[in-house]
Amino acid sequence: MKLWLAAGLATLALPLAASAATVKAEPAAAISQEFDLRSEPGPPDWRYFIQAPETEREKLWLYQVERGKHLKHWSWGWRLGWVRVCSRSQRPYCSGVLREALFDKALVVRAEAATRMGRQFEGSEKQDMIDLLARAYRDVRNRRRGKPMFVQTRILYAIHQIGGSHARSTGLALAGDHELVRSYWQKLERGHEG
Repeated sequence: MKLWLAAGLATLALPLAASAATVKAEPAAAISQEFDLRSEPGPPDWRYFIQAPETEREKLWLYQVERGKHLKHWSWGWRLGWVRVCSRSQRPYCSGVLREALFDKALVVRAEAATRMGRQFEGSEKQDMIDLLARAYRDVRNRRRGKPMFVQTRILYAIHQIGGSHARSTGLALAGDHELVRSYWQKLERGHEG
């Protein structure tokens, strides 16, 4: 494991206020100068990051945000890592991470965010999440030469997982613009009925 990641997470270990809704990050000196969020994580870095306490990851995230670094500034491997850990979290900062990921420059990150959000909100019928996914579906980067890419079926599946009448009407409206996704949505709906 790279020492900068362990040192960076360890130096950000601040005591949390029992009722604090947000966590303040330490000053810039807290993180090693060697940390380059644009570099891909190695397997040991990845394991350490995934297994680190959530409070340490949150402090790392907030420290980088204070420096003006958001998800788009991290390498795609780290961006996938943030999506993975934040899909299992109820912390407010993770909600923001997942929202950023839905509109990420990398197709694979957008698709993973949609998949994880579908699982996270399965059966909740949350209209705000359905509307957010619908907005992500319409992202022009999700098509190539007018044809839908796999991220759009992932988004439709996530909408279907969230469920409810709003999900059904939204999915039907979104899928109506191309035969491939229309057919996919119809299969999802038939599965729901049966």
